[in-house]
Amino acid sequence: MSRFDGKKVKAVFGGKGFYIALALCLLAAGIVGYYTLLRPQAPAEPASNPASNVPDDRDNAWVAPAVQPEENVPTAPPAEETPISDPQDLLPQVMSPLDGTTVTVFSVTELMYDETMADWRTHNGIDIQASEGDSVRTAAGGTVLSVKDDELMGTTVVIQHGGGYTTQYSCLQKDPPVQEGDQVAAGDVIGLVGSTASAEGSMGPHLHFSVSKDGQVIDPADYVN
Repeated sequence: MSRFDGKKVKAVFGGKGFYIALALCLLAAGIVGYYTLLRPQAPAEPASNPASNVPDDRDNAWVAPAVQPEENVPTAPPAEETPISDPQDLLPQVMSPLDGTTVTVFSVTELMYDETMADWRTHNGIDIQASEGDSVRTAAGGTVLSVKDDELMGTTVVIQHGGGYTTQYSCLQKDPPVQEGDQVAAGDVIGLVGSTASAEGSMGPHLHFSVSKDGQVIDPADYVN
């Protein structure tokens, strides 16, 4: 066995040792660089998109507010119905034209037997029995519309009142104290009880009294109450 000769080794590596060490350092650096390049890189964070920072107009779109039901909103009061006035309201001074006994009532739906004419017929007023010459008074204020001698109902006075009412007084004595166009007040005397109505001659002295509203006959009992 040969002895290790340190001097030889030192001689061999004395001049070349520096270069060998340098080569090893370069080799190590190359290996490190090689693995550094081959190692997978972490994905880069995407750059912020300037457009993404622009607010979307839809985010600020106007939305119609929900309509809430109104509470306690005052409503217009219902229209009041106008009450139908009776003749007493329209003509507060209406009064009976004659004190006496009603012997024939108003009837336009049922026929009544007429002793004078000896037949069945309607009756458009009331007959008030009285004494010859008793005063007949106007039932309400108004204007004398006509004074005439009717062939069947005798001397007749017709008076126009307000509210579309007219009153008719028949079977009066001739020559009543009023004439057409006169203004009369309730209670004024417009004639005297007579027996001039040939269609009711069998009844003797009496007043035939009738009432019309807008041209339609109504029950005088409703008018004068």
